[in-house]
Amino acid sequence: VALIIKGSSVTYFLDAILGNNPQLTALLGAAAVCLMCTMNDMTAPSVSLEGKTIDIAKSLPINTYEVLKAKIKLHLYLTLIPAALLTAAVLWIIKPVWYFVLLIPLAVLGFVVLTAVLGLVLNLKMPNLNWTNEAVPVKQSMSVFIALFGGWALVFALCGLYFGVRNYINPTIYLITVTAILFAVSAVFMRWLKTKGTKIFEEL
Repeated sequence: VALIIKGSSVTYFLDAILGNNPQLTALLGAAAVCLMCTMNDMTAPSVSLEGKTIDIAKSLPINTYEVLKAKIKLHLYLTLIPAALLTAAVLWIIKPVWYFVLLIPLAVLGFVVLTAVLGLVLNLKMPNLNWTNEAVPVKQSMSVFIALFGGWALVFALCGLYFGVRNYINPTIYLITVTAILFAVSAVFMRWLKTKGTKIFEEL
């Protein structure tokens, strides 16, 4: 709401900083939404939160992969809804050309999917099932730490990479390329979860 109310001030500031470059503004808008999405880490502590009751989840009469996918789906539901509202606000303010109206939500979706899957991978590799307080896996978990700051680092790295190659590639092509890579890497991690990830969960 504040973003919409102060929209004119935001666009004036961006135009002054970016030299009235609509494509670069759209790219920065996508990065800003992705950066906010990193604040929601549902999958990173999700395995650890099973704690000593993890045998209940393992005993369910369903495929183990379905249990892992349920954790990812919860992350997506709780992250994509506010992300969609924030994306809509950003699009309303910067008013990009039509193809960025499609590309920005796709880029945000790809980023959220990747962070969801990566968080689960990290927690499977670094679980903590022996906690006595729920705050331990949520606030003091190495997987949460890496997922949170790793998400920030990824956004800043992608922004830095663009400024390094901006003389060779325009923002539209760059965003398309990054979005494709995000989905491709997510698919690789999903494949890992379906094979090695399920075995790790079953052995915990």
